[in-house]
Amino acid sequence: MTRAEYLLFKDLIEGASGLNLEDRDWTPLRAALCERVSAVGYGSFGAYYELLRSEEGSRELNRLVDLLTIHETSFFRNRAHFDVLARMVLPELAKRKASSRTLRFWSAGCSTGQEAYSVAMALMEALPGFEDWQLEVLATDISCRALETARAGVYRPRAVKNVDSDILERYFEPHEGSYRVKDQVRQLVRFEHLNLVKEPFPLAALRPLDVIFCENVTIYFKVDSTRRVIRNFFDVLGDGGFLFLGYSESLWQVSSDFALRDYGNAFLYQKLPRSAGPSTVRPSLLPEETGTLPRLPKTPSMRQSAVSGFQPAVPPKQASTLGEATALYGARRFEEALLAVESILAADPAEANAHLLAAKLRADREEIGPALRHCRRTLELDPLAEEAYYLNGILQLRGGDKSKAQESLSWVIYLNPSGHRSALAHFHLAGLHVDGDDRASSVREYRNALRLLERLPKEELVEEFSADFLARVCRRRLEDLEAGG
Repeated sequence: MTRAEYLLFKDLIEGASGLNLEDRDWTPLRAALCERVSAVGYGSFGAYYELLRSEEGSRELNRLVDLLTIHETSFFRNRAHFDVLARMVLPELAKRKASSRTLRFWSAGCSTGQEAYSVAMALMEALPGFEDWQLEVLATDISCRALETARAGVYRPRAVKNVDSDILERYFEPHEGSYRVKDQVRQLVRFEHLNLVKEPFPLAALRPLDVIFCENVTIYFKVDSTRRVIRNFFDVLGDGGFLFLGYSESLWQVSSDFALRDYGNAFLYQKLPRSAGPSTVRPSLLPEETGTLPRLPKTPSMRQSAVSGFQPAVPPKQASTLGEATALYGARRFEEALLAVESILAADPAEANAHLLAAKLRADREEIGPALRHCRRTLELDPLAEEAYYLNGILQLRGGDKSKAQESLSWVIYLNPSGHRSALAHFHLAGLHVDGDDRASSVREYRNALRLLERLPKEELVEEFSADFLARVCRRRLEDLEAGG
């Protein structure tokens, strides 16, 4: 497969599925293409590409995407979320919906069904008199193959090894050397095929929902796809509805429509009534329960200036110095700041701090490529620029290059071992090690972050968050990791 062919398929698949394919996905994409080209009897990648683009090619495109999607899931995967669902969310919903006695849940990106069945079992366990309620768990996925497994509801012993013995006994039955979910659970769950990023989104068919689970799904999407999905989630949730996201997902710079709820051992998002007004709705700027911080460092949002209706009464005066451009940035006059810094760089391309300011501004506009280029230029000009290493590390995390992210964040710690950014660098490195199943290294990094955070006054801000808040997240993650969770 040539580079040109790879880019053609990449664009086609991303547009159809929302998946974010990187150059490292060349090998799995080529393997999937070879399998499907052989299966349909086409002689070349070019001919197969034309099939996918045709009207009759939609089903085949689904089969190709099926081979590229990740079906990693398990029963009660995020136990903290199910604990909060049982202890806090369900009692609140039961009180609110007492008259209608109807609850609707959605497992979005349900994969092979474990999450959806876990939700159904949690309802049966925690909702008193559940038999008298009208309960529905809608479960959707883009993968037809995964949905076949989900509908069958049969799982090998390895898949249920972490299910509590009493739950296993009540809600599963032996089936040919495996375990089958009992009918009383299965009847609560309805599996459907749905592409989360395909428009038009079936809003009318879904709303209103009370709870959405979408854990470890949007991490595979492009940023614009994630924004559309989260906007649709907001629209289909009823007022007061809840959104559960995965450990490594947050709504930072994705949506400010939800309020974040802190239940002590887990965080989740809630749609507050529109009548509550903006003063009641807290922007979703806090990290998930795992301690995964927002993917971009603190930069005032350009979109906020647009929302606030800022319009200069007269044409802005062109800033002539970096100090003036920085002042514009601090005054949240972001478009002017960007014009100013571009003017400064045109006059002096070797101004390292101007490149750093440009990187911040571009990052805030979600222009990751240009932001990374400005970071690299900053470091070429000033190899000891700690802030540039930090921003570069966060941007690399956003782009999915974990090795480069780890390298940049390690430089932050080397250059200023006791600094605020080093606490955040340890924090992010811990998350990277969790993703890589290196529990010992993750524990070490969370402890390092906690050590630095505990030296600070509790209310002192570290980027967007208080030191006390970040320390609490570290302690919770350490408890989970040391307990084997």
